[in-house]
Amino acid sequence: MYEVKLNNEKIHELSVRSNRRLSAGKLAEEVNQIPSFSFTIPCMNPVFSQELHDRKDIIVLENTITNETEFDGHLLSHSPSMDANGKLCIKCIAEGHLGYLCDSIQMYHNYVDTSPADFLTALLTNHNSEVVASGHPEKMIQLGTVSITRSDYRRSKTTAYRNTLEEIRVNLIERIGGEIRVRRVNGHLVLDYVDQIGVNSSTEIKLAKNMKSLTVDIDTTNIVTRLIPLGAQLSPGDSAERLTIESVNSGKPYIDDTAGITKYGIIVGTVEFDDITVASNLLTAGTEYLQNNNHIRKSYEAQALDLSLIQDDYQPLVCGNTYIFNNSFLGLYERLRLFGRTVDIYKPYTPTLRIGDKAEKITDIETRTTRLIEYELPQRDNELLSSAKGIATDIINAGINGHIVCNKNELLIMDTDDKASATLVWRYNLNGWAVSHNGYNGPYTMAATLDGGIVADFITAGVLRGLEILNGNGKFHVHTDGSVDASAINITGGSINITTNSASYDVIQLQYDSWKHQLAPLEWVLENTNTLCKIVAQAGAIFFYYNSGRTMTLDTENGYITCEGINTGDVNCEDVYAANTYAEELYYKIGNNSYLSVHDQIDALWDAVHALQGGS
Repeated sequence: MYEVKLNNEKIHELSVRSNRRLSAGKLAEEVNQIPSFSFTIPCMNPVFSQELHDRKDIIVLENTITNETEFDGHLLSHSPSMDANGKLCIKCIAEGHLGYLCDSIQMYHNYVDTSPADFLTALLTNHNSEVVASGHPEKMIQLGTVSITRSDYRRSKTTAYRNTLEEIRVNLIERIGGEIRVRRVNGHLVLDYVDQIGVNSSTEIKLAKNMKSLTVDIDTTNIVTRLIPLGAQLSPGDSAERLTIESVNSGKPYIDDTAGITKYGIIVGTVEFDDITVASNLLTAGTEYLQNNNHIRKSYEAQALDLSLIQDDYQPLVCGNTYIFNNSFLGLYERLRLFGRTVDIYKPYTPTLRIGDKAEKITDIETRTTRLIEYELPQRDNELLSSAKGIATDIINAGINGHIVCNKNELLIMDTDDKASATLVWRYNLNGWAVSHNGYNGPYTMAATLDGGIVADFITAGVLRGLEILNGNGKFHVHTDGSVDASAINITGGSINITTNSASYDVIQLQYDSWKHQLAPLEWVLENTNTLCKIVAQAGAIFFYYNSGRTMTLDTENGYITCEGINTGDVNCEDVYAANTYAEELYYKIGNNSYLSVHDQIDALWDAVHALQGGS
């Protein structure tokens, strides 16, 4: 039923006699999430001996019965391994091309009165420009179908240094709904943004016919019976205080769901609307939010038989479609949406289905969690810690499929139950704890050891205390006295404010070879340490030095000039301009008449000085 291609070369064929077969393959997809395809290449497959390229090789999964491409993505990671029985294989994970939108960052920008189509066009333009500049034109995505066009969706939208996929989630999906997908059209990737992906299918999933199992999950954790809506920050950057509704809600900052309070009691929650600056609009938005989101969420997980493989009157089970689910023992007869499915390529007839209110997060796929920590930046600096805490919470909540293995020496938490085959490993023993993405023997990228050392790729903290901060190559060092050594400082759109303890203390010093430039509150100095010449400028005077001796002074405050050996203190600086004509004549006498004797040249010089003093 399934064929798999790597860069248009078949790596899995239908024939069981072929050596181009995968030993395992599983497709996982869900509405508004990045699809993934995990597969294992055995050593007898010709591709086993080829070089694989993470984030570049294209993986395609084709359904030979429907002639549909069910997965089109790129290789995310591959790990050669050998199990305890000596079997060699390469374990691979691929993700859909929607993941390309995690590879670009949208700078801070406020889009006013912008439709969803125009907003997406701007985001994709920035994304394409960034990925082309980085040498990856294959990551370019064009805008496809946009069906959400109502005028009330022309709201202001703000991008804030998040990756492109996260900006779409925050500014569109969370605010106005809709669903996205990336598909290939004529060889090009396009992004669709529509009200709902899929159709209403006539196929019924019924107990004792094609329903193997059904589990109902009732979630009440999202219920809020007293909502505090929060608008824009009142003083961005200085305070976290936000606009509230007291002024238009009888002095109360909250909205009550009276029916909900009667049933569940008072459960307080908040919601933020960064773009609302008017209290009455905030009250309306908060009321609508409470009505639309305050409900118990029911979700179902089912195993069903895809009878379309053997009976023409049954339609395939496709993610996004709706189907009638019929289970009389659980009192269920309802048309429900298939939000996600997991399909084993060796058992395509029995997929695992996820039905119900599950399309809440766009980046909950396990393969994306580390990238979220790396790229997520908050919109405002005082939200840094809370943003990081939220991301960490989501990641921990998503990690429910691990395996705990305990022995007398240590505790292991892994993605498999065998440390020989595990890739993701938490390891705890007497010497500390550590995390590996490369199996039981590491290397370990995060660790806390018995000798007091902590190693981590990323650290986010409210307050970081310590005596010194030193990077590995010594190019950045914060000393215990507060001084900092750094190879470069780049500041964009900001300022530097320095207060010194001395008027002449050298606050800024620039030096190259023998040239030195110093800047202090009192003065500015430019000197050459080889020639011992320098210029010193202060608020009221400019001094010229030659061989460490002062040779000339311009008194800019009183308007006087003093030269070494020549006192012109009674000459106003303005008289210098009047002597320009005489100086030009002097130039021709001295500079163009080399026959003048030294005595004549000295006389000519004194004539110039006399002219500066007001003589003829």
